[in-house]
Amino acid sequence: MKNLRIVQKMALGYLLLVLLPIIVFGGYLYNQFHMDVMSEYSESKQRLVVQAGEGFRSSLNQVSSIHALFQNNQPLIDYLNGAYGSELQHVYNYLKDIRPQFLYAQSRNREISTIKLYKVLPQVHAVAGELEELEELEQTDERPLARLAKVNVDEGVWLRRDGDGATALPSLSYYQRIYNDSYTKPLAVLEIVVNDALLRNFLQAVDVNQSMQVLILQDGAQVYRSEGLELEDAQKAALLAMTDDSQQGYAYSSSQRSLVNSLSIPELSMTFYFFGEMDEVFVDIRTKTIVLALALLIGLIVLTGIYYATATSLVRRILGLARHMRSADEHKLTYYETGTHNDEIDFLTRSYNSMVGRIDELLNTVHRTELMKKEADYLVLQAQIKPHFLYNTLESIRMLAEINNDQEVVDATYTFGRLLRYTLNSGDNEMMLQNEIDNVRHYLEMHKLRMLDRLQFAIHIETRVEDIRCPKFILQPLVENCIQHGIGRSRKTGVIELTVTRQDEELTIVIADNGPGISPERLRLIREVLGNERDRQELQSENSGYGLYNVSERIRAFYGGGTQLLIDSREGVGTTFTLKLMMPEGRADAPGER
Repeated sequence: MKNLRIVQKMALGYLLLVLLPIIVFGGYLYNQFHMDVMSEYSESKQRLVVQAGEGFRSSLNQVSSIHALFQNNQPLIDYLNGAYGSELQHVYNYLKDIRPQFLYAQSRNREISTIKLYKVLPQVHAVAGELEELEELEQTDERPLARLAKVNVDEGVWLRRDGDGATALPSLSYYQRIYNDSYTKPLAVLEIVVNDALLRNFLQAVDVNQSMQVLILQDGAQVYRSEGLELEDAQKAALLAMTDDSQQGYAYSSSQRSLVNSLSIPELSMTFYFFGEMDEVFVDIRTKTIVLALALLIGLIVLTGIYYATATSLVRRILGLARHMRSADEHKLTYYETGTHNDEIDFLTRSYNSMVGRIDELLNTVHRTELMKKEADYLVLQAQIKPHFLYNTLESIRMLAEINNDQEVVDATYTFGRLLRYTLNSGDNEMMLQNEIDNVRHYLEMHKLRMLDRLQFAIHIETRVEDIRCPKFILQPLVENCIQHGIGRSRKTGVIELTVTRQDEELTIVIADNGPGISPERLRLIREVLGNERDRQELQSENSGYGLYNVSERIRAFYGGGTQLLIDSREGVGTTFTLKLMMPEGRADAPGER
């Protein structure tokens, strides 16, 4: 990628960032649209199947409700119970009260082929085609009586009557017992035979366009298959298994492009499967998809042409500037012609021309810079002479004091010289901790010459510090703070203690005084500034500045880790500064080696 030229990068970027995402996103949208349409169509088809099934079951209930007409017909119950003795009474009452019941029940539903009663009592007069012996039912079909023996007295059973082959719709028969008034004695069995119109109307309600194929199973056995259903047994079994496992009642096979809707009718122990070819459903959608894809392709071609023209215009200007820049050196610094586009490339060109002018100006001033360097070296030599002059002057004063036997002046001059030498030494910003402590001792001794008995100090070193490096001036500002803001403001004798201890990797330096302390508001401000919670500008006051903040930041930068400066103070008691310096075990001088 790094070695590709800008033209190749722009072409690759267009492919990866524009063309490929459009194709992937378009494919995803098409697939999502196809799935949504498929799901919506399948659900709507399943709702149609369920609605048609409810109508079919309503027709079954309407047929089974005819039983109530016969059960609640008292003359029929009396007739079946043998209440009429003579044949004349049988014929008269049958023609008067029973025959009209048959005619009415059969006329109310065109799907009913026949209605017949099979009587139990032999003395009851039989009527051919309407009221026959129960033995004839047993000889014709044993299933009705066997099934009725397993249901309640107020329930009936539906049975299938075989059609003319697997492609003919079967007829249905409904059977239910007729009991006496107390429902303790069966008097007859009611048989209602319906033709295939009942099933045919149901199938037409589901398949309005007559484009679906139907398969009917009863207790797992095939009882009907429409003529157009040409699926192999393995394919059919796979589709039926998918449908039975689906909670929605339908399944779709993308490989066979078939939709299967199912409906179970518990009253008949039948399951209806409706097969539909999805290619016919998506013909219009596929056509629109092809048109949309072609429009998208043409749009991409147009956009690609526009992108190519724009990119070529930009790349040509960038490559021209790049060639000019590669030909430039210190002997050939020429300006590149600026265009009139006033865009980023022209801005880059103007910046390059400005840089060329600046480089030319710098090259012309090289000799003057060399002269200025020589002059600066001379000034540095003068600056080095001044500290040596001070040291020599102090040494002369000390020698005169020794000649005059004035030991206090000798000690003061010696201490001041050591302090001044440490302060003016700019060769190194890092020192040994022992030297830093010695400098603090000299600083305190100088102040003791001025304050006499008002200042007492003690330095306790409880660990080895000769091989520990530290930033210069991290202790003197703290001691100066104790004197200036602590002891210097109190009339009592001031005491300053410096203690150095170490535990594992943590070196602790404690500087404490018995001054008047710091007010809680000021102490809170100092802590928040040291914790970088507030701006350090807020720490500046008339008599104090950034000393504490500078010490805190320098030790953090030098030692890192959990290094920190802690401040504790109580008004009237004093102030304590604690430096916790993190030092790796066995590497006391590690920070200085960085």
